[in-house]
Amino acid sequence: MLKTTAICSILCLSATPLLVAAEAATSPWSGEFDFGVSAKTGNTESTDLSARLRASYEVRRWHHRLRLDAVRETESSSTTDESYLAQFQSDYDLTERSYLFGVVRGERDLFSSFRYQTSISGGYGYRAWVSERGHLDLEAGPGVRYSERDTGEEETEFVGRLRGKLEVRLSHNADFNQEVTVITGSKNTETESISSVTAGITDALALRLSLEVERASKVPAGTKKTDTTTTASAVYRF
Repeated sequence: MLKTTAICSILCLSATPLLVAAEAATSPWSGEFDFGVSAKTGNTESTDLSARLRASYEVRRWHHRLRLDAVRETESSSTTDESYLAQFQSDYDLTERSYLFGVVRGERDLFSSFRYQTSISGGYGYRAWVSERGHLDLEAGPGVRYSERDTGEEETEFVGRLRGKLEVRLSHNADFNQEVTVITGSKNTETESISSVTAGITDALALRLSLEVERASKVPAGTKKTDTTTTASAVYRF
């Protein structure tokens, strides 16, 4: 009896790590935290500290993604650059390659001509290319944008949102990502392009070099239409 109990106990203890590993492997949560140094050109010439969070939750046909960005620089106790971005997107798979999406996006840049910009949009997405090396997603749909300029003037307009995201595996531990988002309306067209190369060090740690280009079609006099940000960062994946 004692022998049987001991054997059962050993088997249970031996199986515990496997159960934990299986649970971790099937967890619907994933994400990464990115911390680095950014060099900005355009309306602000500065070298900043940046922090970015990406998190996703996937269950059955639903895919939820959260994006949080923060950039800040101070010099002689004065803030010389400060911006924040938050975005949440939900996708619902219709087939293996097509889906519906809804996204909410908010931006605040203390050194731009806007106090804030918020947009809500939804539409149709399609995985136009897929292979063992990567995939390409394309999205399009209508939405509404709310803005407040630094003069206090508020604007509301209907917009169209276009987005393309390309992910390509360069090697067993290196990836290239390109994401372009266009939000266009009668008063302004915002374009955001993010290109990055990520090299994995371990399963949880990686190094990344990225280039972000932001462009507005209409800006106040004396303001540049294009801002660029080059970032070198360390990435922790979870």
